[in-house]
Amino acid sequence: MKRISFAAFICISFFLFSTIGLYAQNASPTPPTADDVIKITTKLVQLNAVVTDKNGNQVKDLTISDFELLQDGKPQKITNFSYINTEAPAQSSPAATDKNGKSVVLPPVRVRPGNAGRIVTFIVDDGNCLASQIGMTAAREGVIKFINEQMLPNDLVSIYRTRGGSSLLQQYTSDKTQLMRAARRIRWNPPQGSCVSYNGDFFEPTRDDSTGKSTGQGSFETDANRKTREQIEDSLRDNQAVGTIGVIRYVMRGLGKIGRRKVVFLLSDGLPLRTREGRNRQAFDALRDLTDAANRASVVFNTIDVRGGISYSPQGNDAGGGAVEKRMREVRDTRDGLSHLAEETGGVFYKEQNFLDVPIRRALSLEKGYYLLGYEPDNETFKDKDFNKIEIKLKRPDLKISSRAGFLGRTDESIAPKKRTGDGELYEAIVAPLPRAGLNVQLTAFFANDSAQGNVVRSLVHLDGGELTFVDEAYGFKKAVFDVVAVTLNEKNEVVDEFNRTHTFKIEAAAMPLIKQNGLIYTTDVRVKKAGNYNFRVAVRVANSKLLGSASQIIQVPDLKKSKIFLSGLTVSAVDANGKFVAPSAVKPENALSLPDSAAVPVIRRFRPNTILAYAYTLYNAQTDKTTNQPKLTVQVNLYRDGKIVTAGEPQAAQLENLTDRTRINDYGYLRLNQNAEKGDYALQVIVKDLLTNETTSQWVDFEIVN
Repeated sequence: MKRISFAAFICISFFLFSTIGLYAQNASPTPPTADDVIKITTKLVQLNAVVTDKNGNQVKDLTISDFELLQDGKPQKITNFSYINTEAPAQSSPAATDKNGKSVVLPPVRVRPGNAGRIVTFIVDDGNCLASQIGMTAAREGVIKFINEQMLPNDLVSIYRTRGGSSLLQQYTSDKTQLMRAARRIRWNPPQGSCVSYNGDFFEPTRDDSTGKSTGQGSFETDANRKTREQIEDSLRDNQAVGTIGVIRYVMRGLGKIGRRKVVFLLSDGLPLRTREGRNRQAFDALRDLTDAANRASVVFNTIDVRGGISYSPQGNDAGGGAVEKRMREVRDTRDGLSHLAEETGGVFYKEQNFLDVPIRRALSLEKGYYLLGYEPDNETFKDKDFNKIEIKLKRPDLKISSRAGFLGRTDESIAPKKRTGDGELYEAIVAPLPRAGLNVQLTAFFANDSAQGNVVRSLVHLDGGELTFVDEAYGFKKAVFDVVAVTLNEKNEVVDEFNRTHTFKIEAAAMPLIKQNGLIYTTDVRVKKAGNYNFRVAVRVANSKLLGSASQIIQVPDLKKSKIFLSGLTVSAVDANGKFVAPSAVKPENALSLPDSAAVPVIRRFRPNTILAYAYTLYNAQTDKTTNQPKLTVQVNLYRDGKIVTAGEPQAAQLENLTDRTRINDYGYLRLNQNAEKGDYALQVIVKDLLTNETTSQWVDFEIVN
């Protein structure tokens, strides 16, 4: 299929890129270093704090003399003090429109460690026995509004649910399309079997003996029955609270490896910690351990009661007096854990909020920076002490400070998890919610289908050559051994396919400079039988250096039997002197590792100005005109830079030639990069419309222009 002549497209593309110089790249804030992570050792206790004025605005110009720090009521000398500025320049995600004025979802900005913005996590407590339809609806709408109105282009965001979880939601991404798909699936579900309580089983209406008419709701519950019911309810609530805390701990483990302050929102109908008699439940101890781990990982929890404004007025089924007081007490009890989690980690507990995007905005407005304060603990800090209370005071009464409440009497070294070895280390990297830091792994994956294999996830993995180590072999060769683990998870977090392979790669020593420059590419296909959304995760370890990295990507596998048009496999690659370019194809496992001859290939996607590049993709299920026996399509190409649309191309009629399989149409086109194009991140979007069915499909691919 050919859309326009090679020479004509060069002229058009020159115009597209001639305007790039008008869009200057925004500078990103300097990310905190590893030294900014909270420390609790025998020689240093370091924690962070946020200071605001009476209007809620952050105060950034304080000095060490403005602070007082106490441990267990004893003043401590502040030995380490600094302010870490994390405020990003003013950014927005403007709503682009197509030729008909309809809104267009912008491709996400490629987020790397150097330009990553806020890391925002939402945990929606839909597995809670207390979860309500009103609360879950409010949670869904609040998250959707955040994505549409508050999310910045370089934010990394993830959405978790406590009800069984979903691999689709456990993906930190800047892609609003994926996040909106996850947010719309937040909904209330009837309580599962383990959440059903006996509340109401011991009540029946009372009636007047003479008339037989109801006199209102009465109770024939005995003290023994009441005690049994309350014990069952307490046990159920305790179990669900512990389950919620388990999900939170999983999230926090992944965030703890990132050396900066992280924000987590817990949206819940309640998290009770105590029984009716005031005794601490199992959840209380679990939460104390959790808050201590959060403090060490520099994770701040902002908790939101999703029930909004609660009415305490008497209701029709209230029995006896004191019903209002009882309901108020129950609400306070269910808010106990939410309040405790926020206060202990330096966050804020929000309640009585009917529009949850408001507290989300307020909490994020505080994340512009923080103070780091450290002191040298005394010898008694880690001797038989369950908890060390920390208090930071300000000498200015007009200011407010938010910080950690304390820490358990254990050093970071004493509670550090044992280092995993063998395949356990690889699988731990696979399940982590954020990519494993270490070996720089870049993943490009997409759906593909052919008559022989059926549906597959085709994955291209780039391994940074500067981090690869080889050992000497005979006859002037070099060798490296790679361990690879990959899993494909469905939306229920079930593994639908996995493999564990070891590859030995040998090459002549003369090729080592090229490897250092361009790295290696690992290619594999994974079969997927059923349509749906999948999370493909891969971890790679260099055997001799033990350096390990991981990556993941969400892939949509369509149901091609439903005859809807679908575009997939959009790639970009440089064109050689003969007009040829690289197109990814299936490879055998023994040939999975290869050495690219440049960085201008589909998996790396780094191009220099004045380069001619080709973009290619496959179009599935295009309909055929009964008269001409040909598809009738238009193709539009849009260009973006740093998440902003640069140029929207005009839809052009597709010109078809040499079609052998009309159900799978391989298409391509060319672009020439302007010789004065500024370096930075770009995205190319292709939109195809089937004029016979009026259906539209699109894909985008990001790439980088370098000097």
